[in-house]
Amino acid sequence: MLFGRKQLKSPSALSPADWERRTDSALSWLRRSIEATGGHGSSHSWSPLFGWAKAYPETTGYLIETLLDYAELKQDSSLRDLAHQCANWLVSIQLASGAFPGLLAGSQTPSVFNTGMVLFGLARAGSNEPALRQAVQWLLSVLESDSSWRKFAYVSGFTPSYYTLAVWGVLRANQHLQDEEVEQAMRKALHFYAQRFLPNGAVRDWGFWPGKPAYTHTIAYTLEGFWESALLLGEKEILERTAGSAERLLSVRQAAGVRTAGRYDEQWQGDYSFVCVTGHCQLSVLYRKIWDFTGDERFRQAANDLLFEILDSQCFQKNRNRFGAIPGSAPFWGPYLRLRYPNWGAKFFLDAMRWAREG
Repeated sequence: MLFGRKQLKSPSALSPADWERRTDSALSWLRRSIEATGGHGSSHSWSPLFGWAKAYPETTGYLIETLLDYAELKQDSSLRDLAHQCANWLVSIQLASGAFPGLLAGSQTPSVFNTGMVLFGLARAGSNEPALRQAVQWLLSVLESDSSWRKFAYVSGFTPSYYTLAVWGVLRANQHLQDEEVEQAMRKALHFYAQRFLPNGAVRDWGFWPGKPAYTHTIAYTLEGFWESALLLGEKEILERTAGSAERLLSVRQAAGVRTAGRYDEQWQGDYSFVCVTGHCQLSVLYRKIWDFTGDERFRQAANDLLFEILDSQCFQKNRNRFGAIPGSAPFWGPYLRLRYPNWGAKFFLDAMRWAREG
């Protein structure tokens, strides 16, 4: 268990009372992010400069799972109601094609990645199978002949490797749909992205932009997408390669004095001027999952360390719009989501805290 572990490289162990305080505060902030839109999705972020942004369909999709996890964990039906409210809003903005829009609320531009992320929430909420099926069919319809997604991207003409997370989203939806064609299409897609593993454990094009360093946010997206998809498909070699990449990051971290950069290039050269707080939380979850599968204690220790390293980033200032929030970067003016508290920061923080509580 995380509670009371003396060997953690942290100022102090996390008590059950502190766990409750921190998770309750983060959940309260997520509630406010939904209230800020009038209940129509979760606001992309809050900024002391610009206030609350519009709702963000992509991350509203996958934070539904977190709300439902904590509804059960804390026996709080209001969190379940919020999750279903978000799911209903997402169904209401689904495009006629079956896709979900990119960017913020009001956009009509279809997005491969956003559609994949919304699938997590719709599948978990279980409230609208026709919407789920239509979104999956759209994603299959825009696959290229090599089983990649090249259209409807965040950066036009760029096919990032973090699309492995969209593969996982489709596979999660298919646990409800039980369509063999969907499974085989995603197996081929996963193998397309698996060609991008490099000998040094990095993955080509796992960032937002071609040829540029990747934030730990998209590194974690990529590796978790590989890990979870390979588990569902029984792809042992991809599991091994993903664990190898995670292990390589531990080596890089150790060589840097047990520090994790905010972003890395494909040669593992890191930018240590900031921490991508969201990426730390995501990597903590990933390492927990790999530990749970392999039993290798190094991964559990890394998960604990990564979580403890960003605990003090959670905001407890009196301003109710930031109380309980998680910043994009530490320091706050770092390059990832500069001067903003994104809703997915709170989501991944809560995910990491839930795993920590479970052992």
